[in-house]
Amino acid sequence: MPESNLSSPAESRQNTANPSQPKAFYGWWIVGAGTLILSVSSGIGFYGHGVFLDPLRTLHGWPKATISSAVTLYFLTAGIMGMVIGRQVDRYGPKGVLIIGSVVIGAGFVLLSRIHTVWQLYLVYVMMAVGFSCTSLVPVNTLITNWFIRKRGFAMSLTNTGLSAGGIVLVPLASYMIVRWGLEVALPVLGAIYCLVVIPMAFFFIRQRPSDLNQFPDGEPPVASAGVGSGSPLDYAAQMQVWTRSQAIRTLAFWSIVIAFLLALAGQIAFLVHQVSFLSPYLGVSGAATAVSITAAASIVGRLILGTFVDRCDKRYVIMVCFLVQGVAMLTLAHYNHVIILYLGTFAFGLTMGSIIMMQSLIIGECFGLLSFATVSGLAGLFTMTGAAFGPTIAGLIYDATHSYRMAFTIFSVMSIVAILVIFFARPTAPK
Repeated sequence: MPESNLSSPAESRQNTANPSQPKAFYGWWIVGAGTLILSVSSGIGFYGHGVFLDPLRTLHGWPKATISSAVTLYFLTAGIMGMVIGRQVDRYGPKGVLIIGSVVIGAGFVLLSRIHTVWQLYLVYVMMAVGFSCTSLVPVNTLITNWFIRKRGFAMSLTNTGLSAGGIVLVPLASYMIVRWGLEVALPVLGAIYCLVVIPMAFFFIRQRPSDLNQFPDGEPPVASAGVGSGSPLDYAAQMQVWTRSQAIRTLAFWSIVIAFLLALAGQIAFLVHQVSFLSPYLGVSGAATAVSITAAASIVGRLILGTFVDRCDKRYVIMVCFLVQGVAMLTLAHYNHVIILYLGTFAFGLTMGSIIMMQSLIIGECFGLLSFATVSGLAGLFTMTGAAFGPTIAGLIYDATHSYRMAFTIFSVMSIVAILVIFFARPTAPK
């Protein structure tokens, strides 16, 4: 019988308070496994869309808006599935979800190499979205939230470097394979890589929570944690509060998070999907692929820098800075096409790109604790990802109408600035 994650605070404290814990804290193995899983999930299932866009267009003769709408459907489905997946992860743990998801998306890549019609494109993208939602941030960041409290920001920043590492390694690899072998061969190989990394990591290394190994979050008993009994968001007791979906959805913090990240992620996803297409006229295809790798490398730098201080800061202000940098970067890219500025702009965009995704998980964990993290995170993702999913389609439609990305990127930069004001209201509260 699967163990439920929705135990009471008292039960949770009893389960974790076992004095016979091993000397070596297993949480860092969770960080390592999560990093590898996210590297594949991001490199193939997230960054990869930008690499597939033009080859699919060339192969089938479809307009950019058609393929972009498939990507929109992809993230729309992923957002909807996030709510379902989050509930399953809280109930049954992430291991089975990760394994099933990798098989589904791996099969989806095989089918994508065999499609001939638009309806097949849409159907396969829905299928891949289901697999992606099972192998991305909700299950992995749930693990980090379960295993860490005081060191959560640092641990999550390390784990989320996998999101960028995947872009650095797998985007150029995918681009090379498509050019050399074509989509018919490259896509099944990418699907196989997905499965060969995620399944072993999930099967051999994933453990749902510290109590499974007679350990405590952070590797320390609750009495040794800073701020216990203080009412702080990182107070052990506060982190053990259980939130239902109905309780979370009635809070100002929840809607502040949802609206702010919807606005910011719409532009982020749109830029990533259209990045290669946007940069290719100025940098060439290989130069554009290099720029994607620069963006991914910058996001690693940004996450590592953030991880050194984010646990000691008000996360709202950190998020505001990330939104500001993203908005300025997109506005600069929209209006200047000098080669140096294009590379610098993509680097600046990358510095906060990964951090924004990570900060969404951190602020949810801070406001709603660890026992209900996956449930609340999945519910938030239903709104943020489904809303943000329309970003690529909007960018594609504007491009088809104007033959330029200038207007689209300008609009998205303004949305990032508005998000700065909205996130201010994301303050932790107690369940009612």
